[in-house]
Amino acid sequence: MSAEVTSSRGKNEAWEWIKALAIAIALAFLIRTFLFAPFMVEGESMETTLHNQEKLVVNKAIYYLSEPKRGDIIVFHAEAKRDYIKRVIGVAGDTVEVKNDTLYINGKEVDEPYLANKREE
Repeated sequence: MSAEVTSSRGKNEAWEWIKALAIAIALAFLIRTFLFAPFMVEGESMETTLHNQEKLVVNKAIYYLSEPKRGDIIVFHAEAKRDYIKRVIGVAGDTVEVKNDTLYINGKEVDEPYLANKREE
């Protein structure tokens, strides 16, 4: 084999690796941006469901298909560099009230077992 053929084959192989790496990076970016993202729980406000420093992967794609529902756990941006992980207790059109440590949605008392632990603290 001549040096030119070997050099050409090496360049083609290098180019194939570069293309594969570029595709992998693009796919990782798209998946991270639009489909799934890692998060870490910071704080104890979601105890006993989620614990401080617990790591989780969030499905971002689900809300392209439907709106959040009552009871869903969501991640949202509240400040420039901070995300919050919270439970949905009311949706568009609901009236949410807390009276004497009791949750009311649309005037009806709602039994939320996860709130009992917070009341005891």
